[in-house]
Amino acid sequence: PAAGKAEVKEILDGERPAARGVPKIKSASRSVPVLGSYDVVVVGGGTGGAPAAIAAARSGAKVLVLEHLYGLGGVGTMGLITSYYWGYRGGFTKEIPGKGDLGTTNAAEFMKGGPDRKASPRFLWNPLERSEWFRREILKAGGEIWYGVAGCGALLEGNRVAGVVVATPQGRGAVLAKIVIDSTGNSDIAAAAGAQTVHTGASELAQQGVGLPFMKLAPGSTNTDFTLTDETDMADVSHLFVYAKEKYADQFDLGQLIDSRERRRIVGDFEMTLLDALNERSYPDTISLAWSNFDTHGYTVDPYLLLDHPERVGFAVKVPYRCLIPKGLDGILVTGLSISAHRDALPLLRMQADIHNQGYAAGLAAATLAKAGQPVRSLDIRALQKKLAALDIVPEGVIGEQDSYPIPDAKVAEAVKRFKEDSSAARIWMAKPESASPLLRNAYREAQTEKDKLTYAMALAVLGDAGGAPTLIAALESQPWDKGWDYKGMGQFGAALSRLDGWIVALGRTRDRRAVPAILKKAAELDANSEFSHHRAVALALEMIAEPSAAPALAALLNKPGMRGYVVKDTAQAAALSGKDRNDNRSRAVSLRELSLARALFRCGDLNGLGKAILEEYAGDLRGHLARHARAVLEDIRQGAPR
Repeated sequence: PAAGKAEVKEILDGERPAARGVPKIKSASRSVPVLGSYDVVVVGGGTGGAPAAIAAARSGAKVLVLEHLYGLGGVGTMGLITSYYWGYRGGFTKEIPGKGDLGTTNAAEFMKGGPDRKASPRFLWNPLERSEWFRREILKAGGEIWYGVAGCGALLEGNRVAGVVVATPQGRGAVLAKIVIDSTGNSDIAAAAGAQTVHTGASELAQQGVGLPFMKLAPGSTNTDFTLTDETDMADVSHLFVYAKEKYADQFDLGQLIDSRERRRIVGDFEMTLLDALNERSYPDTISLAWSNFDTHGYTVDPYLLLDHPERVGFAVKVPYRCLIPKGLDGILVTGLSISAHRDALPLLRMQADIHNQGYAAGLAAATLAKAGQPVRSLDIRALQKKLAALDIVPEGVIGEQDSYPIPDAKVAEAVKRFKEDSSAARIWMAKPESASPLLRNAYREAQTEKDKLTYAMALAVLGDAGGAPTLIAALESQPWDKGWDYKGMGQFGAALSRLDGWIVALGRTRDRRAVPAILKKAAELDANSEFSHHRAVALALEMIAEPSAAPALAALLNKPGMRGYVVKDTAQAAALSGKDRNDNRSRAVSLRELSLARALFRCGDLNGLGKAILEEYAGDLRGHLARHARAVLEDIRQGAPR
């Protein structure tokens, strides 16, 4: 791009994005100095960014990596998680040094499955050695690295990202690029350019757990999960680093990188759903593989999981190129946790080994596009796939492969029939609800046993059909509370709702007011000692139905001893609430419980302003996701959005 023709785009929301009325100072119009011009600029030299830079530089592109820390490699180096969990470890990932078992490294054999496709073979590395390896490989291939520099904005020519605005110790500047790879892990550059993103808002607050590693002088991996951190919120980030010093008072120091498992994501040309991943869908533009079990680090929100849960089963997922392209923008690709995918698909997509290969594929694509001067959507996918197959990043079988959707109606019909014995069949018929709905209604009518009738009533309710609501209500009224789920981050596998919880949430999805008395009866039995999932189920169902008569019961529940008072306003409160446990669950459980019940109360019409008052308190919570969510709920009602 010609200097001076691009428009500078930055997100200037202040320290806290959820805050309003940030004071601003008028600034005279002035130019931003151009600090360089490159074929490919990679913003973030982490898990996907360093491999992307290596791939682009090896392909002959003039490459620059911008990294705000003073080391490359992301969570596996600066984040001190120095071992793979799951993930396909062939392709480029096989090159990266370490010690242990890589498992199957041939892409074709890997996709066949079988006993050689191991779930989680042990493989470890030294974080300093790995960071240095990335640095040397980038430089050896002819790339450049700028440490201590943050990408803080985008240069835009129309809808094309033409470079990056950077913050350096000497001030702001611009770096021009033919292709930008946003490997910030938080879609920072794409968001600044105006890309539509998915982040915490007014819908139910759900985030995979976050950790901050402690640094020890002895070797070994450090993996923690004790909070929810919004890395776009500097007050949140700052308070985490302060109170973590107390949590790790017996350790040498803190790591430099927050270990997040879910961040802001782009809305891309294609958004991968949980069902796409579980059905191991094929695409014409597959560029990498992912391999993991369903390690959710907290609760999930996809309605499929009301019917079935994959627990510890591994899934081999194909990742399409379109997930890396922000809708409506050109000149930019996005990697890692920020690709276009539903948050409940992320546990299957976020393994380090897989993001290494995905980043390398993005780097190859970027170099090809830069050399040809092409828009990102004009890439010759088959030519790229041939290169990737030669490197064993993908199997040759993906070349010329077609989309395996839509699922044939005959397969949907078979899945509906099989569902009463096999709950996993829901992943097939839920992928085509317009075909499944009449079949499910018929199955409900023709069910020969109460068990089958309840099964199909639940299926209908999950799709929002109240046809089986009387059966679910009767079941709920006939059963006492069962064993619920207490909030768990680290090591969370399986459903985060009990059977009765599932019935309650499913009834909420029908919006059928006939369910309210039965739900309120169950709510009256809850208190601060009840499991987290029971509170969450009641809150979700009642806010979906939005029945004003539920407000007194919700207010009464919130006013019971131990139910309120968990807003974090300073680091001392944060330290006291989180304690010394490196995988603390309680601080999140009590706060999310209070916040979800207050949200439900507010959306049911409120009582004496209690719901609003609690939400306003949480709008100032130092934990950014909680503050952002509370603010969004308040504004959602003010703007007249449906309750």
